[in-house]
Amino acid sequence: MLDKKVNKKIAVLIFFIVALLGVWLVFDFIQIGPGLPPSEAMPKWYIPGAWQGNVQSCTSSFPKISPYCNAGNYSGGKFINVWYFDHESKFLKGEDTLYLYLEENGNVFHQELNISAELQEEIGRREVENFPNLTSFNATGYESPETSGYFLVYERPFLKGREDYFIAYYGIMGTTNLTEETPALKKLIAESYYMSNEEGKVEGLMVGDKKRKDNSLLSWL
Repeated sequence: MLDKKVNKKIAVLIFFIVALLGVWLVFDFIQIGPGLPPSEAMPKWYIPGAWQGNVQSCTSSFPKISPYCNAGNYSGGKFINVWYFDHESKFLKGEDTLYLYLEENGNVFHQELNISAELQEEIGRREVENFPNLTSFNATGYESPETSGYFLVYERPFLKGREDYFIAYYGIMGTTNLTEETPALKKLIAESYYMSNEEGKVEGLMVGDKKRKDNSLLSWL
């Protein structure tokens, strides 16, 4: 009789453990989202060829603003540097730190980029339908003796309720004429671009009291 009571208690305990584990997995799945990688792998999302091995540590040209950062190298000295943030407060702090660094070490300016033609080529290359056809957005240009290029922020690209923030830099190493290199960088941006959440945003860096929610920088066909 005693053994039966003990076995029954053990069975009940096992049941509760399994149930709690199942609940935890469900909430973990909801939090991460179906099919999305963990935070440490997120920067690869915007690096073409990353899943085939074209990924490395972030360049030392910029401060460490996030523990989640990767880079990819491409022909002609082009490269992408991507930082990922899983919380808005971390993102805003990292964005401010980066912007101050850029102002101290180079020339920072805002420029509208139109990549509609580049995206059309990318649509044909990927052979996909209903690909978001972004016409233009404001980017943050940067010129320095070490590198020149453009910064973009991808805000909540996956789901409206998820706090996913990316800062991506599309640049070329060394002193260069950014105007001449812009067409090549626009193609790299189009190849890297991803935005599935229609309420997500693509824009340049912002600092101070500027409110992102008051800035609508997406233009759709």
